[in-house]
Amino acid sequence: MTPAEVAERHRKRARVALDLGRYDAAEREARAALGAAPTDADSLVLLTRARLGAGRYEPAWESAQAAVSAAPDRGYAHYLAGFTLQCMGRFADALPHVDRALAQEPDFARYHIRRALSLVEVARADEATAAIDRALSLDPNDGVVLEMAARVLGTLKDYDRAEALTRELIKLEPANAAGFGRLAWLLTERRRFPEAAEAAREAIRLDPNHYAAWANLGYAALELHLYGEAESASREALRIRPGLQSAMTNLVVALRERGALDEAAELLAQCRARDASNRSFEKQLSEVQLAIATRDRVRLFDRIAVTAVAFAVTVAVALYDGRIGLAVGVLALIATVIAWRVGRSKPAPPPALDR
Repeated sequence: MTPAEVAERHRKRARVALDLGRYDAAEREARAALGAAPTDADSLVLLTRARLGAGRYEPAWESAQAAVSAAPDRGYAHYLAGFTLQCMGRFADALPHVDRALAQEPDFARYHIRRALSLVEVARADEATAAIDRALSLDPNDGVVLEMAARVLGTLKDYDRAEALTRELIKLEPANAAGFGRLAWLLTERRRFPEAAEAAREAIRLDPNHYAAWANLGYAALELHLYGEAESASREALRIRPGLQSAMTNLVVALRERGALDEAAELLAQCRARDASNRSFEKQLSEVQLAIATRDRVRLFDRIAVTAVAFAVTVAVALYDGRIGLAVGVLALIATVIAWRVGRSKPAPPPALDR
């Protein structure tokens, strides 16, 4: 079997794995194809797609650049490069790649919608709207186009049109978790929390690994005072996407609502240690530590009050009857010990977490 034939065999396997959502397997097959043909653009594209699917954006950017170098006139390679940069939050850097893709294939709707996403993030709202209109005119029934158009319009706060497009997507593709996930986000933005929670639950039913739906469910549940569901949904979002700031914030609020201040502080301290530049985590940690200090002061006051009352009652009874006073004194001592032991909290995370 020639190297080209070996590479094609592995590429076929990679495509099947991608269709099944088995991104690790797809990456292995793409790497095996590159072992037979190291500069093959098709294999590099498949490798990039596998890494994107797994949420491994830095490695995806490396293989996307290699794909662009191997096939500089291939629109899809530039599209993937732009897509990857957007996933990394580098929307301005993504624009030249998307524009190169459009230069090669000007009538591909998904390229226009990706361009709209970058344009709205760099505050070029009118151009973003025009790109959405162009994409929808080219392919009004493409689920990806509808979902991304709703995302951009939601960012522009054109909620009516965004919701209409999302509901059209759900009508066209009722088993598409992305549609319900986008609807959940829009409804939370519109503060329609009961509907948002239902949309998020449906997205999760269709795709249990839809981390954004879990995060939106956590937020909606908080607003509905369903703190247990908010906590479990936020934990699930963080299991799928560790470090997700919105889910972490929701989880901390849920923990505070049920009085688990020490766990909330520990989580925030871990987040601050991972990302010392994040002022939100720093602010939340300070608030939780203040709440812990206040709680502990109240508990100290309560324990002192119990001790004082027990002592006063013991003295009063002893003056009346020494034997009864002795019995009361023993009971008072037991009550005092319980008061000082029960509810003793763990100390707040130490300053060493600045490491």
